[in-house]
Amino acid sequence: MKIQVANMSEETIEGYRHVVVSNNYINFMDISNNECVEIIASDVLDSFSLENIRDCIVSLVNKLRLGGKLIIGGKDVRLFCKHVLSGAISENEASKLIEKSTSMPSQAEIVEAIRSLGLKILSTSITGIHFQVTAQRG
Repeated sequence: MKIQVANMSEETIEGYRHVVVSNNYINFMDISNNECVEIIASDVLDSFSLENIRDCIVSLVNKLRLGGKLIIGGKDVRLFCKHVLSGAISENEASKLIEKSTSMPSQAEIVEAIRSLGLKILSTSITGIHFQVTAQRG
């Protein structure tokens, strides 16, 4: 099974089952552990508080089969600050982004959390203030 973890309003990817994420919660009610070959959760971290990000990552990893791939991402606070200070993001736009985000962890924090769960980091990327990490289980 391939799933996309995203907000209710986010456009779905064809061929992926849409699983809804909201404030500190992913609705995995009918998905068994070790069932997924791929999970795309590109913006999932924006919906979790810093205190709950590790639990979020653990729940995603639990759904992956051995050899399964996780794509996870969110906004990086360091990149966000850099873009605001440089004027690439206006104060008004920055305020709206903050309002929509529960947290903004750094990419380095997420890479470390994923590695600590035994996944192999396949790649990392940054686009503007958004980062993405691709990892593989076992």
